Amino acid sequence: MNNSLISAGILGVAAFVPEKVRKNDYWKNIKFTDLKEGKNPFDNIEERRVFPEEMLPSDAEAEAGRRAMETAGVSADEIDLVMVQSMSQDEILPGNACIVQYKLGLKNAGAWTVDTCCSSFVTMVVTASNLIAAGEFKKILIITSAFCSHMIDYSDYQCCYLGDAAGAAVLGPVTDGRGYMASYCNSHGEYHKGFTLQLRQPKAYDRRHFMSSLEKPLLTFDKDMTREIGKGSVEHMRFVLDKLLEKTKMNAKDIDLFLSHQPCHWAHAAWRDSVGILPDNSYQSFSKYGNIASATIPVNLSEAAERGMLKDGSKLLLASSGAGENHIAAILRWGK
Repeated sequence: MNNSLISAGILGVAAFVPEKVRKNDYWKNIKFTDLKEGKNPFDNIEERRVFPEEMLPSDAEAEAGRRAMETAGVSADEIDLVMVQSMSQDEILPGNACIVQYKLGLKNAGAWTVDTCCSSFVTMVVTASNLIAAGEFKKILIITSAFCSHMIDYSDYQCCYLGDAAGAAVLGPVTDGRGYMASYCNSHGEYHKGFTLQLRQPKAYDRRHFMSSLEKPLLTFDKDMTREIGKGSVEHMRFVLDKLLEKTKMNAKDIDLFLSHQPCHWAHAAWRDSVGILPDNSYQSFSKYGNIASATIPVNLSEAAERGMLKDGSKLLLASSGAGENHIAAILRWGK
């Protein structure tokens, strides 16, 4: 057992975003169900990305992982653990972790499925950082994907927010004073049924006995419960952010970059503003990608790094909600 903690942080991050763009006019001949009169279902969203129908989630996850290792300058032989989360995995069972490990040739790595839904990337950052700090593992590859297009009911207006993407990061030892600092999380299980995957017909499909069944697993939104989740979203996230800032003895002015899940067009800004982080110290991409679930933070982190928004020593705040309902936030100091 290692008696002294090792500083652990992100060595490299990468995104794998589909080439196919789906614009709002895709829905021009589709009638939405349960859409209130006067409500615009396309608030602040212009595009979302869609993976090819024949692509498996594990293929996208492997590609994101490959890119992250390349960015980090780490070989497959150096990875001793891979964590994978799939919004839609290849099979009902097992999870994708082992097949991704195989596709990437990670012959020295264990493979774990780690899932807290949309907050999974932050959960994996926290878990991997602490395992490395304790000396249990040296380099951990974390990967997440969102194949939302495989499981959306196109007649439900809430589904027009959803897109596809995959992201990954390599975590390992970093210089003292860099890397993971702290995290805070909590959950609200009373909202468990707010967002579920249910075997059902599309809402707008008026089936007769002689018509073929269109039953498949579809994302399902409990209207009353999702309304309650939305009402409490800012309060719940602010609680987690305040606790984390208190834990690290920091305030909003100390944060150089805020990244979050983007479940709808207003969430990122509302969470950011709730603790007083300046808009210039945040990055989001909802209008371009929509809600890409657990892939949001690695995709945006990769883009922020490419844009030069992260400097050595920058303090990075990651925050996410996840269906279930859970909230988690973590602070890291960027750099190797």
